[in-house]
Amino acid sequence: MIVINMPGGGVRDIQAAELLWLRKAFDGEWKGATMLQLAADRLYSNESIGDLCDKFGNAGEPLVELSAPVGRMKLFVSAHRVRQVIEGNPVIYDEKAKSILLFASKMRLAVRETPEDVRSKLTKAGAPVA
Repeated sequence: MIVINMPGGGVRDIQAAELLWLRKAFDGEWKGATMLQLAADRLYSNESIGDLCDKFGNAGEPLVELSAPVGRMKLFVSAHRVRQVIEGNPVIYDEKAKSILLFASKMRLAVRETPEDVRSKLTKAGAPVA
């Protein structure tokens, strides 16, 4: 279990394997917070991305750093939760989205890195990816 400190003083215990990815929250979501996309929910934490990455890494869930297709946002993806990496489609996703990550929960995440780069990072983190 990982304890997530939430804005406003609340805490929530989650299983490390619930995390799909995390990123800095948009100002319109919760200014100054970190957004955690879980398999069945979305949480916001007042902890830094670095602290959360350390918590998940210590719990055996390695995170890989990737880039959002637009802007400078960094995404930290749970290496063990990615089931497949496919080529981005500019008709469906932004033209800068070179790869789409598929998760078991039917969630998808577009990233700027090429499929080969993503697979390499996931492999280095110990995750077998198709």
